[in-house]
Amino acid sequence: MKTQTSYALILLQALVLVALTAVPGDPPAGAEPAVSAADIAGQQTWGAADNVVGVKHLYLSAQPDQATFETALDHGVGVVINLRGPGEQDWDEAAAAAESGLTYYNLPVSRSGPGFDDDVLAEISRVVGKHRDTKILMHCSTGNRAAAWFAYHLVRDHGMPAEPSIELAKQAGLTHAGMESRVRAYLAPGTADGNEQ
Repeated sequence: MKTQTSYALILLQALVLVALTAVPGDPPAGAEPAVSAADIAGQQTWGAADNVVGVKHLYLSAQPDQATFETALDHGVGVVINLRGPGEQDWDEAAAAAESGLTYYNLPVSRSGPGFDDDVLAEISRVVGKHRDTKILMHCSTGNRAAAWFAYHLVRDHGMPAEPSIELAKQAGLTHAGMESRVRAYLAPGTADGNEQ
């Protein structure tokens, strides 16, 4: 009985210590650091991609070409994540990335539909997390699907509410109204969906 009381007292003291040292607004344990509008750089042109937007170690963009990869290397990029399906492209991007010395992933996100594939979005997050110490170029055809994933990432990995996440995603390349509606429906069910053009 005395031992149980001692353990209970030690546990209570530990909880009080945690409560006293916690800073209000700290992210939950294991959560990624907060992202704000200040972390989102203005659009740049890298080769054929004229809307490259930097967010910390990520660059979100439209379809790259070989010149884009060369500029990406100049910016320290080591990984490319292509969100387009195999039938959407007319060049061998995987070979071009390999020739440039870039690690390449193809994780297709559908252009249309009522939502997104949870498993694909989670896999994108896993790959981004795996390469957290490497700069990453993530792209689709226009940058909208990359920015859609970014909104999901802010909600899932940063614990941010849907609306602020969507607003930041708009600054990072979510420009198509249909895709914004689709993201909104996915993050806050009940809103109409749309297709990326």
